[in-house]
Formats: sequence, structure tokens, C-alpha cells
Amino acid sequence: MFKRKNSQSSSRSYIYDLSAIALLLLPLTLSNATAVLLGHLFNFFEFKELSSLLFHLSNLLINIYPLSFCVIAGYYLSHKTTFSSATFIIYALALFYLLSIENGSLSTPFYFPNNPLLALLSALITFMYCTRFNLQQLEPQALDFSSRLFKHVFHFFTFISAAFLLSKLMVKVINYMTALIGNMSADPLTFTGGLIYQTILGLLGAIGINGHNMLFAVKQTIYSETQQNMEDWAAGEATLNIINQGFYDAFMSMGGSGNSISLLLCILLFSKEKNHIMLALAAFPLVMFNINEVLLFGLPIIFNPLLIVPFVALPLISFLITYLAIFSGAISPVVNIVNWMTPPLFSGYVAMGESIEGSILQLVIIIVGIFVYRPFYLAFAGKYALNHPAVLSNTNIEQSIFKSLLDNVRSSAATSLKHSSTQQRLSRMLHEDGFVMHYQLLQSVIEKDVISFEALLRYQDRDGNLCPPTFISDFQLLNMMPTLDKLVIDKVLTDMQKMDLNEDRRVAINISVASIEEHGFAEHVIDRLKFFSIPPHWLEIEITEEAILSDNHNLLSTLEILKSHGIKIAMDDFGTGYASFPHLLKYPFDKIKLDRSLLLDASTTKGKQLYQLIAQMGDVANCEVVAEGVETEDEFKFVAECGVDKVQGFLIARPQPLSEALKLIKLNEQIDTNRNK
Repeated sequence: MFKRKNSQSSSRSYIYDLSAIALLLLPLTLSNATAVLLGHLFNFFEFKELSSLLFHLSNLLINIYPLSFCVIAGYYLSHKTTFSSATFIIYALALFYLLSIENGSLSTPFYFPNNPLLALLSALITFMYCTRFNLQQLEPQALDFSSRLFKHVFHFFTFISAAFLLSKLMVKVINYMTALIGNMSADPLTFTGGLIYQTILGLLGAIGINGHNMLFAVKQTIYSETQQNMEDWAAGEATLNIINQGFYDAFMSMGGSGNSISLLLCILLFSKEKNHIMLALAAFPLVMFNINEVLLFGLPIIFNPLLIVPFVALPLISFLITYLAIFSGAISPVVNIVNWMTPPLFSGYVAMGESIEGSILQLVIIIVGIFVYRPFYLAFAGKYALNHPAVLSNTNIEQSIFKSLLDNVRSSAATSLKHSSTQQRLSRMLHEDGFVMHYQLLQSVIEKDVISFEALLRYQDRDGNLCPPTFISDFQLLNMMPTLDKLVIDKVLTDMQKMDLNEDRRVAINISVASIEEHGFAEHVIDRLKFFSIPPHWLEIEITEEAILSDNHNLLSTLEILKSHGIKIAMDDFGTGYASFPHLLKYPFDKIKLDRSLLLDASTTKGKQLYQLIAQMGDVANCEVVAEGVETEDEFKFVAECGVDKVQGFLIARPQPLSEALKLIKLNEQIDTNRNK
């Protein structure tokens, strides 16, 4: 029972996925239909050159379709894996090209892969592979970039090797099947052989394979024998065969394989599903020129156990009706070979030597086809409707995923533009090297000569104007905070070489969550300290509550490594989130910094009590307590009464450039010297 439910769920997921992909491809398919329609229109009015250009455009769009199908399917399915969309699509395209090259499925004029089934299979095989592995995105600024790159190379080489072997195996399978079908003694120009040939075409089409391409040699034989028969008939040397190339093209493929025009009209006449009606309306221009991919992959028909039956059966019924009509003498035999894209009704008129009886026969077959498709389509649509309450949850999930995907598609242009402008802005800033460090003083409440500094990043433009750190949001947008942190570390360590520091008079650097959680961050900091010859106990690392609450498994080990080398650890903005006393005990903090928001809330009795309580928590956890944002004498007096160890804020000092920080250090040294005297 459980397996059956899983099977039904997978089937529904398959239908939603394929419908979503077909919907995203509608602009391309409808553009192709427009080019074909205009091409025929201009050809009718004798604008041959313009008509030729439009048909060339249509041919190009037809050849682009399978490639686009693979890209869109890859993009859609990538959202269900941990792989990035770009990586997933590269895998799928590589597999698609390998399979197509080995199977000779490249279009002659453009050398594009031209098999929609291989496009779908490539995306699905890639999906099956990607769901089994967790591959992190390549980010040059990541500390573990080398290991990530190795994993990417390993996975791609493994995948592409397997794809190559699969393509070789598929060649053997297809050659075997083609030889098996080609060796059948049945002649497609005879009644029995024709039924067998048409059955094979239908079965191949039902799984997305273009049977005419696979049986191209058979089709060439039919075409050449038809031409010879028509020439002999015109010369009065033979009678017309009942079954010929025009017989198949005009009556077996109206609207595309499976006489899809009947299915389209069936949907428009009997369907109550709005999405099916909209799909049929969108497919109508293409179906009129015997292109049925929108229906084939949109409903879908392929691999659909209900719709495959009439899809295969209707051309056989059409074969019987047409054969009996000609054999009985009700209508004359087909006298012309028609272009496969000639619209239904008109193609029958041309095939029968510009006789209306060909159009009438086509109309009869189309009407019969509507009623052949009707019970199967209604069963397909009704089964969906009947099961809808039971699968509402899954449906809503799938619809939400698809809605999210469409929202992403709609907003992708704006997002890309924003990312592009952000990249250009940061690139310019990095190129101009306008990033400078300022240092804000921290002072002991009791011993005024005990000082330390917090390093703060600023940007100075070409005119010398100092800009606030609003650019940090740009780095966050591009996931480049580790890059920024590395830049800050190097700049601060360079400045520290000029500063007379010690274990008390140290410099603190704010580190982002993205960096502190990266594997190898502690090792990077220690390596840079060695490079700049800075003693570790001169440095302090500040992290926010956000890093603690994320509970990343690397965080504790990273902090312990830093602490073991003598680097002090501080929690910045304590009290603004949900960090609690157990967090102070779990992680090796040396200092907590109370956010200014707590000080602003201390205007009430409860606020004052809360501030005092949090300050006491720091003392119990054996952490130095710093009051941030102290701007007035009253605030200084209050935090001092609460027992904080140091204060930081505009009352003490504003952030200053290195030159001013050096002056403060020199002044502090003079005070120490005078005291020692």
C-alpha cells in the first residue's frame, strides 16, 4: 500500500514537473508557430525572400527547442537538489550533448541536439545523480575553496565518465532496436505492414522519440517508392498505390503524432480544467502546423498510461478509415506528397489533387478522433479531480514550488541587474583601494589609562569624503563577507605593526557569521598573525549573537583553537537576541559587550534592573563586561554603578583614523611613565 502511494505521488510529481517545464517553454514554441504562420502568409502573397527568412527562423527555433528543453528542465529540477542551478545545467547539457553526439542526434544545419526525449532524459538522469550528493557552491573567497574545487572536479569527472559509458550503451541499444525494426519483413506500403509501421511510430512517439527520425531509412524508402509510383501513374504505366507517403502525412499525423488535433479539440470541447484549456489554447497555433510538443510534454502524453492508449490507437483507426475509403472507391487515392507542416484540412485537399473530398475525409477522422480521445482524457482529468482532496497537500506544495519558481523567473532580470550593479560598485571600490580602518577607544571605568580599541571599517571616496559602512550590505548580497573579513584582518594587522600594544591594550576585529562558521577560519587568522609578526594576545575577535544561535558545529572548535593561541574572544551586541547564560558557559568568551539598545531601555525601573542583571551575568561567567553606546555623563554613571568593566561610546571617543589612535597610545604611555616615576 505504501509503495502504491509512493508510486502515485511520483506520478503526480512527474506530471506537475513536466507541465511546469512545458509552460516555461511556451514563449519559444509560440514564437516558432508565429514564424511558420507568417512564413506561409508571405509565401501566399509571393514575398518569397521574406518567407524564406521566416522559415529559416522557424527551423532555428525548432532546433533550439530540445536544447532549451534541457536547460529549462535542468533549471526547474535543480531547485529540488542541493546543486546550484548553473552546475546542474552544465551537468545536464554535457550529458545531453554526449548522448546526442554518440547517437547521431545533431541537427544537420546547426549541429544542435535535436531529440526532446534525450533532453528530458538528460535532465532526469542528472537529477537522479544530484539528489544523492550534497555539493557546496564554488566560492573563491571561501576558506575551503580548494577542497570544494576538488569535490566539484571529482563529481563532474565521475558524472561525465558515467555519461560517456551510458551514451555508448545507448548507441548499441538503439542500433539493435533500429536493426530489429528495419529487418521486419512487413512492407509499410501494404495493409498489414502499414499497420505495424504505424504502431511502431505511435509507440515511439508515446515515449517522446521521433519515430520518423529513428526509422529514417524506412521513410526514405516509402518516399522514393511513392515518387516512382506517382511518376509511373502520371505516365499511364501503373495504378496509384492506396498507401504511400502522402497517405501517411495527410491522414495519420494531423496536428502531429497521434492525430493530436483531435485531442486538442477534445480538451476545448469537454474539459473543465482551466489549466488544460489554457494549455490547449496555447498549443493551438503549433498543432495547426502539426507540431504537438506542447501537448506531448505539457499534459503530458508521454509516459501517461491513460493518454498513450488513444495516442497510439487513433492513427491506426485513421489508417483503417482512410484505407477502406480509398479501397472501396468512396474517394480517390492520394495523388500528391504534402509537406508535413501543411495544416489539416488543407493538407487533405492538396493530397487528393486539390479535391474537397480529402478535406472531408480529414474532418471525419478528426471528429472520430475527438470521441476516441474523450473517454481517456476525461478519465485522466477526472482521476485528477477525484483524487484532488486526498492529494491537496502535495498539490499545494508542488504549486508553491512552481509559483516560487515562476516568481524567481519574473524577478530574475531585476535581481541580475541588482547583482550586476553591486558587483560593479564593489569592484570599483576594491580597485580604488578606498577602504580604511578607524579605531574606537574602549576605556576602563576604574583605571582610565587602561585602554583598548575596536577596529571599524570605513570607505574614503576619491574626494576624500568618509562614507559610513553601508557597503557591507553589498558584500552580504553577493555572499562575499568572508572576502571582506580577510581584507579587514590584513588591514588591521598591518596597522597593528605600527601600534605599541600589549595584552590589555589590544585591538578587536568584528568577524561575520559567514567567516566564523567556515572550516579553516582559525588557521587562517593564525597564519596571518605569523605573517605580520603580531603576537596573538594583541588581538581580539568579536562575534555576534547570530553566530551562537546558528549552533554551527564548527563554531566551538574554531573559538577553542583561537583561544588556545592566546586570542581573546568577545560576544558583540549581547542582549539584543536570544543568547542566554548557558551560551556564555558553553563558549569560551572573555568579554561580552552590552548593546546600546539595552541602555536606551534603561529609562524605566525594569529596564535598569535588566541592564544590571545582564551585567552581573557577565561577571558570573568570568567575562569582562563592556557597555556600548555610552554618550552622556548620566549613562556613564549608570553603567559604572551596574559594575561594567569598560565603556565605549561617543562620550569617550569617536572612531578615529590610525594617526589619532597612535596619538592616544602615545599619550597613554606617557601617563604610565609619569605614574611609574
